[in-house]
Amino acid sequence: MPKPRSRRLFDWRAAAIYIAAVVVAGAGLFAWDHAYQARVSGPLLRPEDIAKSLVEGFVGHGTVQESTLDRSGTLTIKVKDVVSDKSKTPAQNRELVSREGSQAVERVLGLVTFKQIVVQVVRDGKVLATVRGKPGAKPETEFAPEFK
Repeated sequence: MPKPRSRRLFDWRAAAIYIAAVVVAGAGLFAWDHAYQARVSGPLLRPEDIAKSLVEGFVGHGTVQESTLDRSGTLTIKVKDVVSDKSKTPAQNRELVSREGSQAVERVLGLVTFKQIVVQVVRDGKVLATVRGKPGAKPETEFAPEFK
């Protein structure tokens, strides 16, 4: 006599196929969402790159030679001199270079916070002036001895 078949509540094969389909669909959605978020957020910019962009927007494209941020939170930017001119008096050139550096410092500190910003205005590889600025304080300018 044949064994009586016990009646099962559900077919386990159909349940396994359903579970596998749900896992595959979930993994696909997760991968798609991860790729979408990576594409939308874009590359992350470092603070010194943002500051470099701000200074170049003010002084001129391609004028920032170097931009470094040290561990203490001090940003150092080397900028080509674009305002001094041999036809102007030394006092006028100092005033123009000082304003150029001061406005660059204020522009960066207005949007990005650093402990200190040092802008070095450079011409022909020589530092003409160094402008130092801290949040909430007026930038201070120091001129090179040959530029005084």
